[in-house]
Amino acid sequence: MIKASLTEKQLIDFNNDGFLTVDNFIELQYLEDLKTRINLLFKGNFETGIEPDEWNWRQERDPSDVTRQICNAWKSDSLIKRLVCSSIIGESVSKLMSWKGARLVQDNVLWKPPQGKALNFHQDAAYDDWIIPQTMVTCWMPLDDTFAENGTLEFARGSHKWDLCPPSEDFHAPNDYKKELHNYLNKNDKTLYIDSVQVPAGGASFHHGHTWHGSGPNKSNSHRRAIVAHCVPIDAKFHPTNCGGTGKIYKKYKLNESDELPDSFFPPLWQEN
Repeated sequence: MIKASLTEKQLIDFNNDGFLTVDNFIELQYLEDLKTRINLLFKGNFETGIEPDEWNWRQERDPSDVTRQICNAWKSDSLIKRLVCSSIIGESVSKLMSWKGARLVQDNVLWKPPQGKALNFHQDAAYDDWIIPQTMVTCWMPLDDTFAENGTLEFARGSHKWDLCPPSEDFHAPNDYKKELHNYLNKNDKTLYIDSVQVPAGGASFHHGHTWHGSGPNKSNSHRRAIVAHCVPIDAKFHPTNCGGTGKIYKKYKLNESDELPDSFFPPLWQEN
């Protein structure tokens, strides 16, 4: 389903910039099936009978001009599970971060409709203070061609080397999607370089958990759909006390008398040897 391997130059680029784009990642014959599965998910049709952990947009309840999101669709659909639990994703992110292995901490299904609003600039790892170490890397896989007009990802180049800030509370459809980023810049002596990436359907974009990123409004008449795998080190553990960010949702999977992340809820993707 995925056929890709990273070069030494790509590892260096990721280390320098905090993100990396790849043109060919998912085999193209799977794209239409994945779009069909996404459509079914947002209609509440779950192949496995298991509802995802987060289901943030529902037809006839929520505005039509906001980005639709489902989290942990891998529990609800076998094809999406096959994608986000790929060992190739696990090996890729492990090489990028110099980890011994990786596991999936959460997936996202994102659907930005025509004229859909922006998503706030943020750092992914800021939402995971309930994990030790508080780090992650994200693999963002668009199912449609992405470009500035339809609200592709924008990265603050090199910001993975900046401090980790508290998570934003105004994530969906903010009036100014760069406000949090500019607030940080006003308080710190940093130089801002924004890269708006163009990733073809079936490509991928990897970014460090500290990298500031967001996406502007979809000003086009086309849909922009993506599936995202958020990964943490294979040996990551629950923080004994912290429960900020997404901890209120995912720390419920902590077992009594153990700080280990259970494989059943945080699937291992790849490990050395």
